Amino acid sequence: MEKEKILMDLEYEFICDFIKLRKEKGLTQKALAEMSGVVREKIAKIENKLNSPQLNSLIKILEPIGYTVKIMPIEKEK
Repeated sequence: MEKEKILMDLEYEFICDFIKLRKEKGLTQKALAEMSGVVREKIAKIENKLNSPQLNSLIKILEPIGYTVKIMPIEKEK
């Protein structure tokens, strides 16, 4: 159960960062969909945690706003 919680927390943190970034850029879901070629409904499902996105979808969504997905070590709480 501990591992599942860690994964859920990481996904939640990613989604929060994604939403914050989109809003900081002043973009609606529709505008981001048009820029990325990913349908707005898919972006909405990602933001509402109804769908875990495929890697290629994340890359498509992030690329037009100057971001990408990166492998990083997980910071462990002490």
